[in-house]
Amino acid sequence: MESAARSSVQSRLVTPENLLLALLLEGPRDGYQLNRILKQELNQIWRLSQSQLYATLRRLEARGMVSGTLTASKRGLPRRVFELTEAGRTQANEWLATPSPCSVQVVRLDLPARMYVLNRIRPELVEDVLARQRSVLLEGLQRLQTQFYLIPENQPFNRMACEIRLNQIQALLEWFDKTFFS
Repeated sequence: MESAARSSVQSRLVTPENLLLALLLEGPRDGYQLNRILKQELNQIWRLSQSQLYATLRRLEARGMVSGTLTASKRGLPRRVFELTEAGRTQANEWLATPSPCSVQVVRLDLPARMYVLNRIRPELVEDVLARQRSVLLEGLQRLQTQFYLIPENQPFNRMACEIRLNQIQALLEWFDKTFFS
């Protein structure tokens, strides 16, 4: 059951939905404004086309996480401005405070995005979130080390796959310590 819950959290983290919700914690924005932030400030993390962005916003609206309102714009065409609902605000705050699972891919997408938003709206939480993230990575590394030693030597490909993951997490921890704790 625990691995199913972890898998659910992990899959939820590897979507741009949480980032978009967190960006709306700063206040209502239209899709153009969100797209500009993604393209100018977060383009190494998330590369969403404009149509993907709007599809994601529609999904969030359908799930009751955001509400969209058409408003007049200076350029003539009305814009749809998105605002968090209480459910969206709750999910955004939970995402900001919850460490990523011990996965290089998830951390690569999730951590910089969370740090971007936290630095803008809650810089006092950054140190705590980073310390908890480091703990999650260390626990994951220890689990993988135990798992590696339990794989029989007559299963070289399973050992190889586990060793690759071990090396990735070790490299991530080295980067993490050098970047945030040196």
